[in-house]
Amino acid sequence: MTSLSGWAAEASARHLASTLPRRWRHVQAVAAKAKTLGRLVGEDADLLVASAWLHDIGYAPDISDTGFHALDGARWARREGFSERLAALIAYHSCAS
Repeated sequence: MTSLSGWAAEASARHLASTLPRRWRHVQAVAAKAKTLGRLVGEDADLLVASAWLHDIGYAPDISDTGFHALDGARWARREGFSERLAALIAYHSCAS
């Protein structure tokens, strides 16, 4: 069984790597940093890393709908069946209100 963060990494790669390579490199760096910080959040470490992998997924051309990447990414996450908490982390990752 793939972890939530593993699935998120695969989804992020699928949607960003070829279409937005600079964004993909940024997402990889953010996920790497989140992984090192995971020990600070205990049982939420996998959720933290998953949100890092998905925080910019709303930029993907096949996901972008409104043009506001945080909202588009969160809406995509909910459509894909992910928790409201993960969607909220994506939606508010840049202090969006």
